[in-house]
Amino acid sequence: MFNLQETSTTMKLLPLVCLCLVTRSGKTFADGNGPVVVKEDSDVVLKCSLSTKENIESKLFDWKKDGHKEVFMYDAGFIYSKGRTGQDEQFEGRVSHFPEELKNGNASIMIRKTKVADSGNYTCIFPRLQPSQEFHIQLVVGVILKDRSEENIPGAAPEPSVTILDQTSDWSLLQCVVRGASPKPKVEWQDSSGNILPAKEPQVTERGGSYDIILQTTVTQTDHYRCVVTQEEINHQTEAETYVHFNGAAPEPSVTIRKTEDGVLLQCVVRGASPKPKVEWQDSSGNILHAKEAQDTERGGSYDIILQTTVTQTDHYRCVVTQVEINHQTHTEIYVPLSGAASEPYVTSLKSEDGRVLQCVVRGASPKPKVEWQDSSGNILHAKEPNVTDRGGSYDIILQTTVTQNGRYRCVVTQEKIKHQTEAEIYVTPNGEFSSCRINLNCVFCLIKSLSLQPKRKTNCDEDVCRS
Repeated sequence: MFNLQETSTTMKLLPLVCLCLVTRSGKTFADGNGPVVVKEDSDVVLKCSLSTKENIESKLFDWKKDGHKEVFMYDAGFIYSKGRTGQDEQFEGRVSHFPEELKNGNASIMIRKTKVADSGNYTCIFPRLQPSQEFHIQLVVGVILKDRSEENIPGAAPEPSVTILDQTSDWSLLQCVVRGASPKPKVEWQDSSGNILPAKEPQVTERGGSYDIILQTTVTQTDHYRCVVTQEEINHQTEAETYVHFNGAAPEPSVTIRKTEDGVLLQCVVRGASPKPKVEWQDSSGNILHAKEAQDTERGGSYDIILQTTVTQTDHYRCVVTQVEINHQTHTEIYVPLSGAASEPYVTSLKSEDGRVLQCVVRGASPKPKVEWQDSSGNILHAKEPNVTDRGGSYDIILQTTVTQNGRYRCVVTQEKIKHQTEAEIYVTPNGEFSSCRINLNCVFCLIKSLSLQPKRKTNCDEDVCRS
C-alpha cells in the first residue's frame, strides 16, 4: 500500500535508469531499491504514500528510527511542534511533513540538515488502519569534510591564527599558525578563488603526537586570503581569512539597498582608488545591469565613485570594481529578496485510469503568478482549471494535468510584474509507480519472470524494467 522513494529538496527527480517491482509481504512493505544515500548537512525527503490515495488528514501515522526513536508523528492535525510531546531530541526542529498532500494519502517527511547519526532504519506506520500497515527504508548519511570545532573532537585543529608579518607597496608576507592539532593536518594558503598559493617550507613541531605548524607565503595583489587546515582522518576542516590591500588598489566596495516604488535601489561606493576603476553592477549570472550615471570625485589622482541601479527580481547582485592597469579586481555581493516572489513549486505524480496526473502546488506568491505545465520540449500542456486561493493578496495555486507518455515534465511559475520565474521538474512513468534505482537482483529476477517464466501473462515488469 506504500510507495517510498528518495528525492531532492527541490523535488527535481533524476531520469529513471531502472524500474523495479517493490517486494511486498503481508502487512509490512520493504523498499526494493536499496538504501537512500545522502551527504551530511543536506536535506532528504522520505516518501511514504498510500497507493489508494486515501485522505489521511484525520488519520494517525508515525515515523520511527531503529524501532524506538520518535522521528515524527501526525495525529489528525496534531504534530510535535503543535502541542504534541515525545519527539526524540535528535530530530527536534528538523523534521516536517507536507500538509497539502495529506488529502492524497501522502505521509512523506523531510529531514533537514542531515547528520551522520541520522543513518539507520526508518519505519512509516499507520497503526489504526485495518489491518495496520508499515513501510521500512534505510537511510545512509555520508560524512563530509567540514568544520567540526563544535563537536569537541579530541585533536581537532582550532581556527588558525593569521597575521601580516611585513608589507611594502609591492608585497605582503602572510603567516598562518596552527596549534595542538592531532592527527597532523595539511595546511595551505589560498586566494579568494581557491587557488593554492606557493609557500615556504612549513615549520613543524611535534609534542607527543600533537602538532604545531607555521606556514608563510608572500602575496602581491589586493585580495582576500585564507589559511585552510585539513584533517581528513577526522573529516575536519577549518580556516581563517585576512584581507590584504595595496595602496592605490580599490578596497572592497560598500553596498547598500533601499526600497523604492520601482523596485530596490542598489548603491555601490568605492573610495580612494588609483588608477580610476571601472565599476559595474552584475546579477548572479554575470550579466551587467543598466545603471545610472556614475558619480565620480577625484582627489589628487585618487577616485571615489558611487554607482546606483534598480532591480526588480530576487537574486544575488554584486558590485564589481576593476583596475586593469594594476591587474586588480574586487567585488561585494548582496542578496535582494523581493517579497512575494514565488518559491520553487512542489510537484507530485498521481496515478489515474487515464495515465498519470501531475500536480503542481505554488504557495504564497504575490503578485498572482501564471502557472503552466510543459513537456521536455517546452510545449504547454492542457491542464484542468487551476485551484486558486487568495489570502490577502498572496496566492496559493494548484494546477493538474494528465499525461500518457514517459518523460520529463516541468511546472513553470511566472510573475511578469516582478520579472520572476521559477520551476520544478519531475520524471514520470505513466504505466507504473516506480522510482529510479540501481540495477539489482530484484530487477534481474523480475525481468526473467516476465520474459521467460510467464510469457503470456502480463506482469509489472515489462521490457523497460532494467533499461540502462
